Amino acid sequence: MFSVNYPSHRRSSSTMLSILLIDDNPQDRLLVVRSLEQEFPTLQVEEIIKSEDFDSALEIGQFDLVITDYQLRWSDGLFVLRAVKSRYPDCPVIMFTNSGTQEIAVEAMKSGLEDYVLKSAKHYIRLAVSVRSVWEKAQTKRKVKGLENRLQGLLNQLNVGVFRLMLDGSLLEGNPALWSLLGHNDKFQVQEIQSLESYFLPQDYGQFLKELNENKQIQNCEVQLRQANGNLIWVRLSLTINTINDHTIVDGLMEDISDRIRVQEERYRREQEFKALAENALDVIARLDKNMRYLYVNPAMETATGVSPEQFIGKKPSELGFPKSIYVHWQEQMQKILTTQQEGFDEFEFPSPSGIRYYQSHLVPEFALDGSVESILSVTRDVTEYKQVEQALRESESRFKRLVESNVIGCMFWDANGNIFDANDAFLQMVGYTREDLRAGKVNWKNMTPVEQLPLSEKAIAQMKQVGAADPLEKEYIRSDGSRVPILLGGVLLKGSQDKGVSFVLDLSQQKQLENQLRQQAEQLEQANRVKDEFLAVLSHELRSPLNSILGWSKLLRSRKLDEATITRALETIERNATMQTQLIEDLLDVSRILQGKTSLNVCSVDLAWTIEAAIDTVRLSAQAKSIQLECLSELTASIVLGDPNRLQQVIWNLLSNAIKFTPSGGRVSIHLKHQGTQAQIQVSDTGKGISAEFLPHVFEYFRQADSSTTRTQGGLGLGLAIVRHLVELHGGTVLASSPGVGKGATFTVTLPLKIDPAQLKDAQQVLLSGNGAQILNNPSVLEGKRVLVVDDDADTRDFYTTVLEECGACVIVAASVSEALEALKQQRPDVLVSDIGMPSEDGYTLISKVRALESEGEEHIPAVALTAYAREVDRQKAIAAGFQEHLPKPVEPAELVAVVAHLVGQTSPMNHHL
Repeated sequence: MFSVNYPSHRRSSSTMLSILLIDDNPQDRLLVVRSLEQEFPTLQVEEIIKSEDFDSALEIGQFDLVITDYQLRWSDGLFVLRAVKSRYPDCPVIMFTNSGTQEIAVEAMKSGLEDYVLKSAKHYIRLAVSVRSVWEKAQTKRKVKGLENRLQGLLNQLNVGVFRLMLDGSLLEGNPALWSLLGHNDKFQVQEIQSLESYFLPQDYGQFLKELNENKQIQNCEVQLRQANGNLIWVRLSLTINTINDHTIVDGLMEDISDRIRVQEERYRREQEFKALAENALDVIARLDKNMRYLYVNPAMETATGVSPEQFIGKKPSELGFPKSIYVHWQEQMQKILTTQQEGFDEFEFPSPSGIRYYQSHLVPEFALDGSVESILSVTRDVTEYKQVEQALRESESRFKRLVESNVIGCMFWDANGNIFDANDAFLQMVGYTREDLRAGKVNWKNMTPVEQLPLSEKAIAQMKQVGAADPLEKEYIRSDGSRVPILLGGVLLKGSQDKGVSFVLDLSQQKQLENQLRQQAEQLEQANRVKDEFLAVLSHELRSPLNSILGWSKLLRSRKLDEATITRALETIERNATMQTQLIEDLLDVSRILQGKTSLNVCSVDLAWTIEAAIDTVRLSAQAKSIQLECLSELTASIVLGDPNRLQQVIWNLLSNAIKFTPSGGRVSIHLKHQGTQAQIQVSDTGKGISAEFLPHVFEYFRQADSSTTRTQGGLGLGLAIVRHLVELHGGTVLASSPGVGKGATFTVTLPLKIDPAQLKDAQQVLLSGNGAQILNNPSVLEGKRVLVVDDDADTRDFYTTVLEECGACVIVAASVSEALEALKQQRPDVLVSDIGMPSEDGYTLISKVRALESEGEEHIPAVALTAYAREVDRQKAIAAGFQEHLPKPVEPAELVAVVAHLVGQTSPMNHHL
């Protein structure tokens, strides 16, 4: 609480005085030094004439006293005084000057100046006297503060609160232990406590204040103290009234005795609990001292012996008139407890008016503080009924044994040493031993128990000894061949025995196998959930990113007049991002169909060379944009396979797109078609970022990406390669991935079975050349004069369908709801109905059911097309079952829409499409 701040390196010698002399006048400095040398034989003076020297001296701090002139070229005496006092508050400073004024002297004294001496011939002697006086006062002050610091240090270390207060209760000072007792931290200030009265209960405070006034002191008064946080603690308080400098004060000591009070209360509570339990217990409870004299017996003792509890106190068993054989046995058992200092059990017979009774005693030693046995607690229970049951059990032992030998479950009879003296065949088969091994003593449950599991068995036996039976226990036995078998073990002690028992043993091998399978499935599920979460995060990003550009440009096109070039760029951006989103959705739908096992193929003969060329044309612009060199090499003259041309092109396009995506600008992507026996082999290689060895086994898994973080450099959902694998396998082929490592490129190899048949080759070429979507769109009269009813609640979608169909010569009737569509049907019968499925109030299924109902009443049949965002196979089947002839998933390609409508009105042959 107190400290003395002197220069940090001040000399400790009392005979050496070190002075800092600050004066610009060399003559004055010389006179000062000579004057001081006469007064102080051992003197060290450091002369300061520059600001830099002063700063350096302050930093080093090797001086005891400072003498300064007021008028300095580089500063003044007040600055020096304040600089010294701010750094070393207890260092004395004397101002020796001839240029000061009374105002300067007053200001200096306020700032801590010890003396002010005017320069003159006679005052050089006075300066030496002033230095002597100031120096001696400083030394005395330092010694006093040192004593105070040591005293305060002792007070600070005490665990007892030490304090001083006025008679009115206002606190003058106190040590940290007091703050802790009052519930404050060590930064608490004395001035913040007006009175200690608020910390005591009113009745206690008034009582000890009255006693203090009467007796002038209070010794070891135990009261409750209310801490600052409201907690109550017990303290021992001593107060003494003293008089210091004609002031009456109160000195006090305060010690926390809460722990002792709690111990006393806990001891009393436990004694009361014990008494309440013992007085009402049916068991006989007694406590005896080490001389075997009764200290306490409960009322149940009188019921058992016919002797009242009061007659037992202070007497030995031999003094109570019991048969000698009885009390000698009791004394032997209690002597064993005193000797071993361990609890024990005893069983004995006792004659009663109703006949012989059987008792069991639990004897527990109670220890003194020095570790010796101070008394013995005996809890004795009448077990006569148990003995009778025991007899009945012995009589049924043979029946029980026959039951054990039925081998429904493993059973063994054992002792605490590990011996198994009987077991059924089920148990022996479980542990791999024979009946001969059992007879030879080779079957030992301790030897069969792994060392680390022995404590479990010992704990179970201890539990049996206490309560007769053990809780079911899972452990392992080591079979005769060294393998381990997991078991569930339940056991009881045989009646009348403390070391023999019977256990039932259940083989848990199958259960453990199931548990392992469930654990593996749980781990796989957890992994799937984690992958799903990562996929959903990527999906959100990949779906939102194209929408950002589409919505942004759409708003700009509507809100501003843009030049033709900007409009063209905007429309290209919208189309490109819409195409990207369409591809994402198509991938999702593909995965949905794959996971449901509903992917189907339109199989025909397919020329792989043409398919590869078509895929290359699709990705050529992407490759050119990154200056990536595309190479195509074919070693096959006939590369015909049976498959779905669209799906095979999707496979090759996915592999090429991936290669271009992960290949840096200026790189190379090659595709090589060759045969491998009766297989066609397609290899797509790149010089891109490659695949790490850790990720390579997972490259074809659904929703897996090598980088799914928010800082990844490539987009996508991680579905493309999974779809590739599934489609290739549907075609009876295989796909493999290889990579030398990160940064070294990757190669994907697709193998498909070849089908070389010239006739089929011709058919395949005709099929490949028969795609007529583009031709239909370029034919403005393909739907000439045909009436098409378009039903969709979205105005933009209706406008789009109307424009596409009218461009091909159709007469389009539009409706925004089912009711509007039915009204239009009454006015004019269309040749084709084109309807959305998801609409408010009534959906497309409702519309088609009402249209077909009208037809059943004699109306002409109207072909119908379902256009919907519900694109699963099950959705297509539902639409067809509802009455639609075709099902087109959104977004709908214009050529596909026109082709389907033209087909339904009989203007074209069916297109080879599968939705």
